[in-house]
Amino acid sequence: MGEIKSTLDLVLEKTKHLKLSRQEKEAQKVSETESLIKGLLVKFQDQLLTSEQLKSEYHNLQTSQGLPDHQILLKAIFERIDLAQDNQALLVLLREVCNVNPTGLAAVLQDYQETIRRAFRDRQEQARASLAQEHSISGSAVVPNLEADETWQAEVRRIRREFGEILNREKAKWAEAGG
Repeated sequence: MGEIKSTLDLVLEKTKHLKLSRQEKEAQKVSETESLIKGLLVKFQDQLLTSEQLKSEYHNLQTSQGLPDHQILLKAIFERIDLAQDNQALLVLLREVCNVNPTGLAAVLQDYQETIRRAFRDRQEQARASLAQEHSISGSAVVPNLEADETWQAEVRRIRREFGEILNREKAKWAEAGG
């Protein structure tokens, strides 16, 4: 009677003669390093790691993986920067760990927030005026529901797209400069 083999045993038996090339090993190492760095950033943003702890863990990772520069960390930070979130901690990491002056990025993020606030106030006033004129509904207690307003939602998408392009250009400056 024959031995019953698991799928894993069959796969291992069929692939035991295969070896990774040097390039494949390097690509695997880079992929693992990217995953580890992304994990550190998630923990940092979730406030499970302090700035100092992240720096220490990153330094250890840099040493153990033989990272010559901060390119992988820069890429991971740039991927996590988002217009709709608070990015201050990531900007601090850029400055303190990667030696990058994030002034341009910070300006884009701040301009986006100000533009959204201004557009929100303007649309709210337009909606109030429309309610007063068309339905005779007015007063300080009237608060238009802009989340259900298609005009507002379209405006948010337009602003986000516009600033997303500006933010991507700012990120590309650092990618082209090599950090």
